[in-house]
Amino acid sequence: MKERGTERQSQGLVGREGSVEGRRGMPMNGGPSALMLLLPLLLRLISPIRTDTGKLSSPQGVLIESTNMKHWLKWRPLQAPCHPISYSVQYQGYFELYIKNGSWEDAPYCQNMDGVVCDLTASLGSDSDYNVRLRAECRGQVSDWASPAAPFNRRETNLTVPKMNAAVSGDSIQVAFTDLTETVDVILKHWRKGLEQEASTQHITMERSPFHLGGLQEGATYCLSAQTALHNNKRSVTTETQCFNIAVSIDPAHSWLKPTVVCVALVIVTGLGLAAFWCVTKCCPTLLNTCWPKEPLPDALLHREADTRLRFAPGEELHELCQPVLVLIPDPV
Repeated sequence: MKERGTERQSQGLVGREGSVEGRRGMPMNGGPSALMLLLPLLLRLISPIRTDTGKLSSPQGVLIESTNMKHWLKWRPLQAPCHPISYSVQYQGYFELYIKNGSWEDAPYCQNMDGVVCDLTASLGSDSDYNVRLRAECRGQVSDWASPAAPFNRRETNLTVPKMNAAVSGDSIQVAFTDLTETVDVILKHWRKGLEQEASTQHITMERSPFHLGGLQEGATYCLSAQTALHNNKRSVTTETQCFNIAVSIDPAHSWLKPTVVCVALVIVTGLGLAAFWCVTKCCPTLLNTCWPKEPLPDALLHREADTRLRFAPGEELHELCQPVLVLIPDPV
């Protein structure tokens, strides 16, 4: 009997304890549990710094832009109350991955930098696939590594149309390109106008720029076009065709010939003109009178000459020629 009572008492104690624990675990109107669920989300929205682990949030918008074999890693600046924020970049290619057992190399000039652009042209120097990663640092806090969406290979670079400057010099054309690099070349195509099917091509490297296209025919017109190219035969769009006329040049040793010929020609033309005028005036007076007729003097001028002669005659002859003249003066009114 005593044992049965003891068992009943123990069962009652267990039941009461279970009911108390159940009441403690039950939520009161759902308030505390809802707050616990929303708290992590609120912490993430309010601040990018995770104070529990001492890490910054990872940089966002990480990508690689490549044009004409020049490669830049870019990302968005990290928005955080911690200042100043610096960034460091590492890369891993075939050599680092398989020869150096998966190690990473620090990108030169991209360690503890405050900018958001890193030049990786020198680091990504082979045609293998490269992994690139980036992290932020601020006052001892370090973010996780962030990487572009996919590995990068420089063969995927974008090629632009080359900037070609050409000028005629004598019987040749000087062609220069302003955007050549050690890994980007230019294919120059040139032909005589109207004979494009017989065009020739020249492989222009940085060492051969400017290029001298000589031995061209004087008086002819030549056309040029170019496109950027890689060693794997990847090419850009072709430039607009430019045509140049090769003028006929004069040998410097005979530069005096042209002005001399002009002077001699002027002297000859002047002499012929004077000789023709003399022949007309002396040998063909009739023709001269026809072209420039000579009008006879009027009678008044002839009488005047006679009167002039008479004035020097003796006095009595002059007296006979005088006639009295009556002058009538009207009376004033």
